[in-house]
Amino acid sequence: MKRSKIKTLLIGLGRICSDLERDPFRKKPCTHMGVLQSDWGRKRFEFVLGLDSQAEKSEVFQSFWNADTKTVPPDPKKTSLPKGIDLAVISTPSAFHEEWALHCIRAEIPNLLIEKPVALSQAGAKRIQTLAKKYKTKIWINHERRYHPSYRFVKDQLTKGNFGKLKSIRASVFTSAKNPGLAFSKLGGGPLLHDGTHAVDLIHWILGKPKIVDAKLEIPKNGTIESRAVAWFESKTGVEVFLDVSGGRDYFQFELDLHTDTHRIFCSNDGFAFFKSEPSPLYKGFRSLVSYVPKQFPKPEISNAFIGIYEEIFQVVSGKKHTLEGTISDNIEILNLIESIYRRKQ
Repeated sequence: MKRSKIKTLLIGLGRICSDLERDPFRKKPCTHMGVLQSDWGRKRFEFVLGLDSQAEKSEVFQSFWNADTKTVPPDPKKTSLPKGIDLAVISTPSAFHEEWALHCIRAEIPNLLIEKPVALSQAGAKRIQTLAKKYKTKIWINHERRYHPSYRFVKDQLTKGNFGKLKSIRASVFTSAKNPGLAFSKLGGGPLLHDGTHAVDLIHWILGKPKIVDAKLEIPKNGTIESRAVAWFESKTGVEVFLDVSGGRDYFQFELDLHTDTHRIFCSNDGFAFFKSEPSPLYKGFRSLVSYVPKQFPKPEISNAFIGIYEEIFQVVSGKKHTLEGTISDNIEILNLIESIYRRKQ
């Protein structure tokens, strides 16, 4: 399909859709509406309407963006969707992703961008996949780090062998139950499903689907949601992966620490660091890891994951590209990995 601008519907007008754009520390745009209203986005996308089941969120969104909104019933089936929509963005709480996705597909909206996790379960994701195949709907899931230029650079260099042979990955996602968002609510699942999905997605993206070796959950007494999940995976090529997701920290930290036979690559929300093997300045006859910056590493000013995913949507919807990053099939496997950890309750 070729079109000058992609008519876009936003469903769920809260944090990731709009609110984070008011965070003075975040690089902009950092929300869905932020992209649509950016100079880049206005040339490619046309915002049509925003929907939310909470009148207060609709009003705040409308006031901040001077944009049309509508307060709708919590049940998607009771909402009539506008005609002529090219793209629906589903950024509701996680528990409602599946229902809204199915409703949009049945309404014959041809392209969906769904916030992670795509559904609360592998079975739910499969229901979306089955209906999407019937209606030929294209689906993106917003694991945004896949579209971040710095993460894409690391994956590309690993694939080309420029960082050596990958040996192990340590992934950690630490959040705080004092400021939990949805990570400790019935609407979002535990920190593994809500926040750890980003780390599991990157592991899957880099390695393909690994097999679980061992895992354990820490669940507080009288609780139903884990405070911590620890897992050990192994890839088909023998790469060992160690995952630690905890909601019991007084800070937020996302880290991916990759070790090859010649390099160490550290990726985190605090930035990236690269180390390579050089003759050791500390021990005669040994080699040490020495810090350096690869020449082709993207400059910070061009690194924006939200622009990345919308650029791919624009390219695909415009007919300039025919492959999608992070398919619904990938996300079914990601949910399968997460569920394999949950099945090992202790």
